[in-house]
Amino acid sequence: MHCQVIVPEGSLKGKVCSTPCGKKYYSFEGIPYAKPPIGPLRFKAPEKCDDWSGVLDATKPGNKCVQMNLIDGSIEGSEDCLYLNIYTPSLPYEKIQKLPVLFFIHGGRFLMGYGDYYRPDYLIRHDVILVTINYRLTIFGFLCLHTREVPGNAGLKDTAMALKWVQSNIEHFNGDINNIVAFGESAGAAVALSFLNSKMINGISKIIAQSGTSLSDLFMVDDDPVERAKAIGTSLSHEVRNTGELYDLLINASAEDLIGAYMSQELGREITTIHAYLLPVVEKQFENTERYFDEYPLQSIRNNRCKNIPCLMSMATHEAALFLNRDDSGNIIFTNNLRKFIPNYAFVDLESKEAYNIERVLKKLYFKDKEIGPSTLPEYLKLTSDAYFARDFVYTAEILSSKCSFYLCRFDYPGNMNTRIMKKLGVEGTTHGDLIQYVFYKEKKAKSCKDSDRAIIDMLCEMWCNFAKTGKPSWKHQNTKWLPYKKSQKLCLNIAENNIQCIPLPEFSRNKVWIDLVCQRSKL
Repeated sequence: MHCQVIVPEGSLKGKVCSTPCGKKYYSFEGIPYAKPPIGPLRFKAPEKCDDWSGVLDATKPGNKCVQMNLIDGSIEGSEDCLYLNIYTPSLPYEKIQKLPVLFFIHGGRFLMGYGDYYRPDYLIRHDVILVTINYRLTIFGFLCLHTREVPGNAGLKDTAMALKWVQSNIEHFNGDINNIVAFGESAGAAVALSFLNSKMINGISKIIAQSGTSLSDLFMVDDDPVERAKAIGTSLSHEVRNTGELYDLLINASAEDLIGAYMSQELGREITTIHAYLLPVVEKQFENTERYFDEYPLQSIRNNRCKNIPCLMSMATHEAALFLNRDDSGNIIFTNNLRKFIPNYAFVDLESKEAYNIERVLKKLYFKDKEIGPSTLPEYLKLTSDAYFARDFVYTAEILSSKCSFYLCRFDYPGNMNTRIMKKLGVEGTTHGDLIQYVFYKEKKAKSCKDSDRAIIDMLCEMWCNFAKTGKPSWKHQNTKWLPYKKSQKLCLNIAENNIQCIPLPEFSRNKVWIDLVCQRSKL
């Protein structure tokens, strides 16, 4: 059964769907929000899409962005990928409403992912609209030559363009243009939080960030993106003398060759490096060119040049378990050189006396006098999870809680919907990617769902949606009040198997050591 909506660009044909529990909703997928970034538009900021004639078929998703399938090495997707999807519980022809809009940005380390992977069936029961988007990834989204042709951050500018399209059109789907919530997971959460700092972004009401932050060297590093681009050019078997030659090489290469060259650099690095090879940058100023970032996010926050809106952040207990390195036999590779975990933003020479001192502090903090290896796997998981994720989550909470209403959730529920990472390791807790299984519907996962899992799904989705509606996360049959994180109390909502409580963050004391060691000097 089909439905139709008219927007300024033309007519859209969607379809009528139903959740597993029988709630009707309307789906519009594959809506273009910008011109296809192909040919001379490759690497450039997105441009407003053209109107279309007739009725656009929005009953199926658009192309995913070009990416490598990391399982079989095949190239998937298309450069023509700037599409979004809208799922709404009602349309104006039935009744006029102003519903909160969840504007979701997918994760995937800026290497992989696509919007229509995330299904609305759980969230839409709470009378919200879900928007999911595609944005350019890898070299297509994050190449920076510090030139007018390629200033950088094309992928982030895609999210800004998608947001502008939603702000201009969501009323036609019963959305409230004054209540659009930036919502992301992992790298997408970092992008959502970066909306606080970009002058390109306006009109968001709140932020939900699951397992990601923009105050992290998983999001930004202080190095030379042009040198990284030159290395990609070298992978294409070409020596280039200047950025002009490099641009000519990259603009004319095939998408397949670009992805292959990019991934050769991505996969050829030190195993402790988990951030993408190309990342967001602070852009140089060029005439008639709008910048996504004109300074690092932390600088704008410290100098009160950021938006003051409610934020909700979630974290797992062992975020880094998903990223453990293994050898060809599947055995975990333990890194004994703890200096390799010192973040880029600390600007510490890893062979300096200071670096060795930091290493001694970390060894004592996590391992005491024990040897690093299989017998200390729980301790190693704490170290890596703090180094890659929790340290920067705690720092984000410390910084932002003094400027806005900030809620922190610690997810420690070991249900059937979780990934199998922690069970295979034989360690209690949760990891990166566990919580999201309870927010977005997957048919295969739903079949293994037990009653306690359904209760967590209902609670999490209701909390997220009530936060979108009111700025305060609440849920039915609530026995504990979720209080905001404050520097004086450091409270989080801890979601465990048989216990949901607002408690002091258990990871704080360990990460305070990290913050004192490395974060205070950071400009990132």
